[in-house]
Amino acid sequence: MERQIKYDNTLLIKGNDEEGIRDCAMHLKDGETVAFPTETVYGLGANAFDAEAVKRIFEAKGRPGDNPLICHIANKDQIQDIVSEVTPLAEKLIDAFMPGPITIIMKKSEAIPDTVTAGLDTVGVRMPSDKTANLFLAYCGVPVAAPSANLSGSPSPTDATSVMEDMEGYIYACIDGGDSTFGLESTVVDCTGEVPVILRPGAVTEDAIMEASTKPAIAGTLEAGATPKAPGMKYRHYAPVASVEVMDMPKGAIPVNDDYAGAEVEVANKPEAPDFKELDDDAKQELVDIAAPFVFKAQELLKNKPLARIGIYCGIEVKLLMEKMGDKILLNHTEFFCYGNALDVRAASHSLFTGLRHLDMQEVDLILAQGFEGKGLTSAYMNRLKKASGREGQIAPGMPAPSRPQRRLLPLEFFKDTYTSSVLFVCDDNTCMSPCLEAIMRNLLNSQAPYRLRDNTDIGCEIYCESAGLSALPGSAPDPDMASAVKAIASCSMSGHKAMKADPACYDANDLILTLKDEQAFFIARAFPQIEGKVFSLSSFAAYNGIVFKSENGKVASISVPDPRGENMKTYEHTVSALKAWLELLFPYILKFLGSERC
Repeated sequence: MERQIKYDNTLLIKGNDEEGIRDCAMHLKDGETVAFPTETVYGLGANAFDAEAVKRIFEAKGRPGDNPLICHIANKDQIQDIVSEVTPLAEKLIDAFMPGPITIIMKKSEAIPDTVTAGLDTVGVRMPSDKTANLFLAYCGVPVAAPSANLSGSPSPTDATSVMEDMEGYIYACIDGGDSTFGLESTVVDCTGEVPVILRPGAVTEDAIMEASTKPAIAGTLEAGATPKAPGMKYRHYAPVASVEVMDMPKGAIPVNDDYAGAEVEVANKPEAPDFKELDDDAKQELVDIAAPFVFKAQELLKNKPLARIGIYCGIEVKLLMEKMGDKILLNHTEFFCYGNALDVRAASHSLFTGLRHLDMQEVDLILAQGFEGKGLTSAYMNRLKKASGREGQIAPGMPAPSRPQRRLLPLEFFKDTYTSSVLFVCDDNTCMSPCLEAIMRNLLNSQAPYRLRDNTDIGCEIYCESAGLSALPGSAPDPDMASAVKAIASCSMSGHKAMKADPACYDANDLILTLKDEQAFFIARAFPQIEGKVFSLSSFAAYNGIVFKSENGKVASISVPDPRGENMKTYEHTVSALKAWLELLFPYILKFLGSERC
């Protein structure tokens, strides 16, 4: 269904703002939709007793109507209002795992409308262990029907920023309770019979369920045309725009933290990087074997598609080993998201959706993601990863096409500190070509913001750009035809530009210097050898990043955009189009050179 913006501003409520949370609960009872944190992922809630309110969830997400929702409660006494029968089996699992990351399927009561259950006579019930969620649900006083708070089919949100990227303008409010603990949706167990049936794996593992009751059955593939009893069984879920390919662990590699550790599990935010010198030969070989599939696949991709940009979701050891290889071209085309230590499936699960979203935000073409072999938490992780890779599930008619996260301005207090960097474009007189690049770059920077440091994600980046000329007459106005062409083709302005002379002061003030011609870069580097490492022509910067074009006779072709002055307006517009295309191609590599990334 077509999504429509309904709010000028979606409220973002802090998790410690009790009055704000109370206000959200009041509005939810009155029919509004509100996103809230849980220990698994963020949910998008509506009053489960209000069929019209529940429809607004489907509208905000673009979610198929035959995909049931889960009812969230603050205390176990509410279960009697939602279900018509609690089997002895259900009682055992409720006692063992609620509150916690489990959803129990039971026969529904007449009070729950069919819009919640997709017309089924069963309903899923869940009691989150997250304190903020519990406070919100208690203030609601009604069961809250909620799927994950993301665009349908896309990776689930595990923080409020991700919710706002998908839902700003579509829902009343989002409560910011920090990062989700588990990072994967709850285990869904059908308890309407005598044997528990796991419909969707999650943090509560098969072994944990068997210990609390009896050995569970595992649901098979959904029959064509059937309505799923639980979310995530039928449709494609969790998929970024970029393609996802699973990299298998080598045989014999045993994941750690594959069991259910209870509702208060903690995941290390900053895993320790291994000291390879301290490892024995077997440990070194194991890490090399884990990293090898990533290396071989990335090299193969770049051989066949030299402009490919590759995202890698992996353990920190894989990144370190790839960096030790020293293949600059490979590294320049690669974006990493490290979840923790390579064998830690709990850490990989915790960060999976965050990692997929982040790599998608870097506009990579393909994501290579670490796979695991195991039967505990691994089964939940691989279930989500296979769906993200498109191996399981279908795209429903009317389901929104996958889209990259929307860019949102972040307040300065979002970061602990701020770092600034700058790019300088240089031509001869700074009235035509270099101010064109400056205008286009400024437009790109504004449209792709915000940014943060790659090596310290707590530090935000402010990136600037300017232009200068080797023989510029300071204060000269820009070429009026170029200004008109820039406005027409690139939708940005250089009319206020005043020419600036390129000199040592502006070289020192910038972190990257890009010239239009090779000889201009040579001239600057010869005159100021101390800054040689940050001076490139557009051509040499492209080559530095492995972006090389060859002529028919096999010779490397240089980026050569002719000066349009003295030609007609079509020539100016062609020049602007060419410069815009080059800068858009080089933009992610410029960010990487500056040590920045989109966030």
